[in-house]
Amino acid sequence: MTTITSRHLMILLISIMLTFTHKATALVVPEECVTSDPTDFFALTAFEVSPYIPSLDEEGVPYLKGVALSNAEVNHYREQYKDAPLVRMPVDRYAALTNKNPDALKNFESRLLIIDPECNELKLFFGNIIGTSELSLRHYLQMFDTARRLEHEALNEFTKQRVRLKPKSIDEALGVLKSDLAYDVTLTQQTLGDEFLKTLGMQNAIDFKLGGELALLSYAKRGGRIEIVENDLRALIILPASKRGVVDSDKTVLLLSTGEAHILPSLNTPLTKYALGQLGVPTTTLQVKRLYDGSEPVCLIDEVGHWYRMINGARQRNCNFNQVLIKSLTGDGWKATFDMQQNPVSYQQISDIFTKHGALNFVY
Repeated sequence: MTTITSRHLMILLISIMLTFTHKATALVVPEECVTSDPTDFFALTAFEVSPYIPSLDEEGVPYLKGVALSNAEVNHYREQYKDAPLVRMPVDRYAALTNKNPDALKNFESRLLIIDPECNELKLFFGNIIGTSELSLRHYLQMFDTARRLEHEALNEFTKQRVRLKPKSIDEALGVLKSDLAYDVTLTQQTLGDEFLKTLGMQNAIDFKLGGELALLSYAKRGGRIEIVENDLRALIILPASKRGVVDSDKTVLLLSTGEAHILPSLNTPLTKYALGQLGVPTTTLQVKRLYDGSEPVCLIDEVGHWYRMINGARQRNCNFNQVLIKSLTGDGWKATFDMQQNPVSYQQISDIFTKHGALNFVY
């Protein structure tokens, strides 16, 4: 490579960056990761080196062929660039530079480190990303989305094969369920794949309220894991046995064996149960037919499955289920609310939680 060729290449790479950088805005390496200034990369492209010229026979055909020829060229430029500056390139810039031309960085691979959004250092070899990234769910989804939108084969392959997900605490996992709007339903569906979604009957689901559930399922399917602080961590989802007459029913109470009661909005119970189970947290559902405050019944179900409450001797056919349930769980009402005869296992689980922790910690 001559000096003139290097300058032409630098101009070409600048134009590529200006053309495609805006398409990768979803994936951004944070400032706390140490990366090189863009001018350092331009200095690398302008570094004067001798071009690789393979040895030819009398007929002008290279002696080396195939892999041997490629290796010889790589070794030549590795030697030529050994004194050139080392450039720490953010992965979003790498994606922008190479999505249309996978060989754009071919000669500089030995002097490049690709920095992912969690500051992990990766290398390039014959256009392939070498190394392993451990990413948060958010950064994994950003990298997956960038590879898909740019149709970037190398980044897509790396994201599928070489990205591990950071473990989450159970509170962080439930935080995902509470953050529907933070996750793109269409994107998380793509990470799950059509065949998997078909098994769940979710291939056509586009409801934004499923954002958290699908994201947590994507996390589980991608190998995510829950850090278990206490042995035998379990979850219990408490539901009304009937929805008739229930008011303000957009929230669900999920009780953990840790003594925490999480209030989750717009919860899809089957998906949540499945995702938590895949993450190693056995989850059961408990359907409640009555709600007590102390020893007094507050809400009951009538003979046609409709909730009602008694006020001054009159029956009103409605029940604010979660409000009364939370009140029941803050005192002794839970003992009458949860029927020990009909649900002995669930009753014992709840009893054990109160025995161990004394009172519940409600998390909204």
